[in-house]
Amino acid sequence: MHLRRTNLKAKYIFLCSLAFLSILVSFASQSRQHEQTVTSIAIDRVWSGHRIKPYLLTRGQQQFVAYYDANRQMTIAHRHLTGKWRYYKVDSWLGWDSHNYVTMELDSDGHLHVMGNMHADPIEYFRTSEPLNVRSLKRIDVMADEALEQRMTYPIFLLNKNNELIAKYRDGGSGNGNEIYNIYDTKSKTWSRLHANKFLDGEGKMSGYFEGPTLGPDGMFHLIWVWRNTPNAATNHSLSYAKSPDLVNWQDSNGQKLALPITLKMTEVVDPVPPFGGMINGNVKLGFDQQKKPIIVYHKYDDNGDTQIYIARKGSSDDWESKKISSWKGFRWDFGGHGSLGRFMVKPYAPQVIDEQTLGVTVRREDDVMRFIVDANSLETVKVEKADIFPPMIEKQTLAANKHLAKDKTIKLEHHVFEGQGDSSSNGKKYYLSWQSQPGNRDKAHSVITEPSVLLLNEIAQP
Repeated sequence: MHLRRTNLKAKYIFLCSLAFLSILVSFASQSRQHEQTVTSIAIDRVWSGHRIKPYLLTRGQQQFVAYYDANRQMTIAHRHLTGKWRYYKVDSWLGWDSHNYVTMELDSDGHLHVMGNMHADPIEYFRTSEPLNVRSLKRIDVMADEALEQRMTYPIFLLNKNNELIAKYRDGGSGNGNEIYNIYDTKSKTWSRLHANKFLDGEGKMSGYFEGPTLGPDGMFHLIWVWRNTPNAATNHSLSYAKSPDLVNWQDSNGQKLALPITLKMTEVVDPVPPFGGMINGNVKLGFDQQKKPIIVYHKYDDNGDTQIYIARKGSSDDWESKKISSWKGFRWDFGGHGSLGRFMVKPYAPQVIDEQTLGVTVRREDDVMRFIVDANSLETVKVEKADIFPPMIEKQTLAANKHLAKDKTIKLEHHVFEGQGDSSSNGKKYYLSWQSQPGNRDKAHSVITEPSVLLLNEIAQP
């Protein structure tokens, strides 16, 4: 549900002016740690009443940030990497739902496409009428099929191998949703369905929760997902896989063609984890090994009922090989229920190649971050070492920029980091957004709303 514009505009401008006196007076500091230089730049004061993800996109020398401002209004900022920020606000306001993130992408003509603020809601989609000009963003009421754009969730943009823009979203609700792909024609400025049928069909019994599609080093798009029977997060089951050369024609890991729409009956199941088996959407992660093969990291309960981290890869036979890489005792994340679950007790990240012999799997368990060093051939754990998810200096910068939030000791705050998407800049930097907020609250209002947080853009110079 969107909040209506109120008469708070004057007050909002006044508060913003005070805010920018403190945060835009050249907040840029540099520090050396782990051979990295971190430069933090204040973007804006943003909504921090609950967890909600912003978005950071870099394409060449162009950079865009999408977020909800202190007044919950969807805002898009743009700069050339050597220039100043230009801001624009569209007519979309955030409620209390942590699903309602913002996402965006540039098409090949330089027009920005923005979607967000949707959790089984009618379409919220904006497109520029002038290339690279965020102040030309206009609302588009219909993308490709009005009948399928009334209960949209989990929108993402991606580019195919021809640099054509694809939009993907779920039509329907948790437990009875269908996956839809659209493709954009830059000449006619119109969208059309990418597939004649739905991409995935839960047949009214379940829906899919996806990671990807991800373009792999083998030139194929790889997609993993779990099925979920009801809005209860504990009903996730059946870790699944498919791949495609073009996002149109899909196949299993053996190259056998998959007819669309994909249903559970004809899905290639990597691990038949049952409902209430300890696997959750959002925590299945895809990477690639030294031989360019897809590898999947996830968690489930072991035979003793403890939560464990597993890694899976297609073996020499037709079966997927799955290995337990953690050996935790007496630790069980017993999640469930409806709405956003808040901070996950366990969070794995995509596996990465370390060298010719080993893979690395970073995992956060509660407040401890560790990296499992895994033998690339046997998938056995070699050792476990302490690790960082993001450069530690980012959190220090974020806390320094948000000292005003620390004054109220009764409000619990979380520190968030979002890794930028798109290209690296020509000077080799990586970009992250960071901010603070109250936790999610099962998509319900907190009794107290904190002061806005400063959203930082952190530039990391690679050694």
